Amino acid sequence: MTILCMASLALVVACGGKKADTAEAGEQATEQTDEEQPADEAEATEDGEAPAKLDIVVDETVADAQKAIYANGDFKPFTGVFFKDDFTADKVGEFPAKWSLNNGSAEVAKFNDRQVLNLSNNDAEVTPKVAGNSKYYLPEAFTFEFEYFCNGDEDFNAGYHLNFETPAGTEEINLITEENVNWNLPKKNEEWMQGTYEKLGDVEKKNSWNHFALSYINGTLKLYVNGTRVASLPDVLAPRCLAIHGEGWDDHRYYFTNVRLTTEAPAGEKK
Repeated sequence: MTILCMASLALVVACGGKKADTAEAGEQATEQTDEEQPADEAEATEDGEAPAKLDIVVDETVADAQKAIYANGDFKPFTGVFFKDDFTADKVGEFPAKWSLNNGSAEVAKFNDRQVLNLSNNDAEVTPKVAGNSKYYLPEAFTFEFEYFCNGDEDFNAGYHLNFETPAGTEEINLITEENVNWNLPKKNEEWMQGTYEKLGDVEKKNSWNHFALSYINGTLKLYVNGTRVASLPDVLAPRCLAIHGEGWDDHRYYFTNVRLTTEAPAGEKK
């Protein structure tokens, strides 16, 4: 991934084929002296990039398929939404307004009666514009989700790489349709963690839309496919920003839609 953050994280999900954890809110001290800066704030100033101020809205309006995932699966998003896009506001054939193009080419398309983002070649990479297109916007606790299409043919599988920038480097989560989900993540102790979920075929729907999600809460990264938790990874270094990278093969479909980023809603916010 090419986002210019201090580090990055990648996620790849493959098409194949229970109750979500919620963050416990903790109170933080409000009085701070110049000598006693919080650790995360001090880290943010080392590269001259302060955490972005997010525009968080309580918005529980989601597609019917996502409602079913929330009701019946392990994954539960927060109620505070700071990015969402189903591409319906964009014109087919154009690049979407809420995204930046880092590499390759991509355009909004119509597929199976849905507006989608089509990663038009096998090296396209896009990133959501969050908080004025800030390079450092992911909060301490967040969820990320999107729907992707699984071709149902192993000869035409697609690789979705989710790249997260961290102070230690790139965290990679790879979704390879028809195959597996694998990851390569920097841990808080400066070590790295690699692994693979090889039973994607048990939870993925072929020749159909599928739902991928992750949550990052209290240093634990959890991965979900169609509401089923497929990995729980502790002590992962906090990511700062993300990108979706399509890498694989020409003439394979890279279609995704209904993208959402959520976090805890501010106290007193109403729907």
